[in-house]
Amino acid sequence: MATSRLALSLLTAALVAGPVLAEARPRVLAAVDRLQAQRFDLGLDSQHGFAVKNLHEDELGQSHVRFHQTYQGVRVFGGEVIAHLDREGGNLPYTNDLKRGININTIPSLGAAEALATATMDLQARGAFTSEPTAELVILPIEQERVRSNRALQRDGEVNAVDMVRELQGYRLAYHVHTELENGADETAHTDYMIDAHTGAILRKWSTLRTTDAVGTANTQFSGAVSIHTNFTGTTYELRDIFRSMNIATYDLNHGTGSGTGTLYTDADNVWGNGLNYTGSTTSTTSATGQTAAVDAHYGIEITFDFFKNLFNRNGIDGAGRATYSRVHYSTSYDNAFWSDTCFCMTYGDGSAFKSLESPDVAGHEMSHGVCANSANLTYSGESGGLNESNSDIFGNMVELYAKSGFVMPATVANTDGAWLVGEQLRTTPLRYMTKPSKDGASKDAWSSTLGSLDVHYSSGPNNRMFFFLSQGASATSTSDYYSSYVPAGFTGIGPEKASRIWYRALTVYLTASSNYAAARTACINSAKDLYGAGGAEEAAVWNAYAAINVGAKWTPTTPTAPSITTQPASQSVVVGSTATFTVAASGTAPFTYQWYKGAAAIAGATAATYTTPATTLADSGSTFYVTVTNSLGSATSNTATLTVTTAPTTTELVTNGGFESGATGWAGTTGAINTWTNQPARTGTKNAWLQGNGTTTTENLTQSITIPAAATKATLTFWIHIDTAETTTSIAYDTLKVQVINGTTTTTLATYSNLNKATGYVQKTFDLTSFKGKTVTLKFLGKEDSSLQTSFVLDDVSVKVQ
Repeated sequence: MATSRLALSLLTAALVAGPVLAEARPRVLAAVDRLQAQRFDLGLDSQHGFAVKNLHEDELGQSHVRFHQTYQGVRVFGGEVIAHLDREGGNLPYTNDLKRGININTIPSLGAAEALATATMDLQARGAFTSEPTAELVILPIEQERVRSNRALQRDGEVNAVDMVRELQGYRLAYHVHTELENGADETAHTDYMIDAHTGAILRKWSTLRTTDAVGTANTQFSGAVSIHTNFTGTTYELRDIFRSMNIATYDLNHGTGSGTGTLYTDADNVWGNGLNYTGSTTSTTSATGQTAAVDAHYGIEITFDFFKNLFNRNGIDGAGRATYSRVHYSTSYDNAFWSDTCFCMTYGDGSAFKSLESPDVAGHEMSHGVCANSANLTYSGESGGLNESNSDIFGNMVELYAKSGFVMPATVANTDGAWLVGEQLRTTPLRYMTKPSKDGASKDAWSSTLGSLDVHYSSGPNNRMFFFLSQGASATSTSDYYSSYVPAGFTGIGPEKASRIWYRALTVYLTASSNYAAARTACINSAKDLYGAGGAEEAAVWNAYAAINVGAKWTPTTPTAPSITTQPASQSVVVGSTATFTVAASGTAPFTYQWYKGAAAIAGATAATYTTPATTLADSGSTFYVTVTNSLGSATSNTATLTVTTAPTTTELVTNGGFESGATGWAGTTGAINTWTNQPARTGTKNAWLQGNGTTTTENLTQSITIPAAATKATLTFWIHIDTAETTTSIAYDTLKVQVINGTTTTTLATYSNLNKATGYVQKTFDLTSFKGKTVTLKFLGKEDSSLQTSFVLDDVSVKVQ
């Protein structure tokens, strides 16, 4: 046995080294442990893993850890799971969009450079890339939506969003390629590809250009004279806000394009702009009119930061205060604005058909693309792309409403307010209408099975209208823009503040990259329940708002009813000294109160649906228990359950020194493995047995002979094992530990563990040895390791007990 071992950091420690703060790591580690333990329950095999994406802690004190799904170390595109923990760190149900049944070769035939070449050839770019294109090897699910075979049509035979199901066609190994061209009006494009990693074929292609079709005085075009934060250097004022954590700066591109920041705006007297629209390249971009575009952009970021901070306690775009900046006067007469995850910045054109594009709702829109990228990261194509664009329309407009309402969110707002128009300050006709999206001539008012095939700016329409309905309600007048034929009687909304809080929680807590409209509905229902309670006006409004765009059913109020017992508490038989648990379930209108009784006496503090007794004594045997369940309409009393307490069966320990605290006593074989190890601490006591972990070709074993009495009614082997490894494979067992029972010349292998079974901490294993009663057998732990990369098998608390 080698005298030194290779140290191995835990996988989970590596995963959380970067994405989360040190004080949050215990919660992330707990979430990782839970996922690893429940991997098979989630329908995944040992070749699947999880990589931490981010952690979000909400206003309810809950923590939400997002994980990417991996297969053989390769990220599964769109595969995500969100682990939810309550304020005490307890587990809540997962939100998952995991991809199952993967069985493909993850070794690409083509290199990343070949995939990039394919994308570059397809783009036929005339100018240079803004930043170096990237290529990530991923597993791409090939999915197709179809109508559920057992669907219940919602109305008049029309298909509803919740009637659809995604059908998996298979998986392809692909390179996800991201490119950015910013070379003026004729060549500004952010394009993503999925390139087959074996054939080089283009599997998918989509645009990811997220567009918007010291205190100084700023004379803005869109918000009038306002105060902005700037930075005084001692000689001049910079258009840089160091008051807010994001260190917001605004730069002049002076009609340039590409990846440069341009020149930071400065001013001598800290009075900026003249409130006039910048109209073209004949006017200097540093003139008072040129400054106006800059201070509109600067003010737009400031009020967007304040909106997210004051409503949701979000510290900037990424939630961690990462610095961002704006670039104005991009190209010449460029009619758009866009957000880039690469530079973490916003870029604004001067417009030709539009005014200069730095209006408050546009600034809020672009920053909200960044918020989405740092939370749900909704894929910018298909239905998820429409939701991504809608998210930016929603928050862009709510930023505008927040600022013009005195930097608070009003409880109500008029249906005719500009808050329900997108880009209304840029030209006489708004870009989009949240009240009735189809008024722009291309957007849709409601979900249909073809919605995902539209441009994301048009497939956003139904969710924009949903948000309007959620805030404002729907009219019962069929000629009104606020009417929905799906809920013709109309309904009442809950106001813009509550609607904003529900959507923000849905985005940051429940939505995943590939969420569709049906998933968005579920996410908003869950958010409404979390924030305002189940069954309230807020949840009802979510149901109705989505029903009004053909996603799910409308809210149906339930008639309050008294409790009725649906699951009676069952009688229990336990061994003396253990506890007994009784459970009841009831139907009726929540909330319920509970009171458990022992005999005729109420049990103090036993006021939940489940009651667990203290440690039992023989005197408790024969006691009866029942519970009353009460609500505002009445109460119900359960049947009685009887507790039986029996004496514990006599057990005998057959293993000598199973905890290794007496060193090698009782053990034979590689007894040098038994010691106190700093790098591999004992589970209990101070000593354990550390087999293998050498990183060289070795065989080690520990054995002990035991006799199982012929009269035994049960014989049980238990031990605790911890496995860590330097191996990186997720499919090949290079190093093994066999657990064996040797009976004469016959060897029975109970289990084989390997580097594939690595886990955090000790795990208990249990085996039935009753079939060996009346025999003297040898218990053997046999470890084998190959020529490189250690795997450690650490044993403690070995026991064979007979009854």
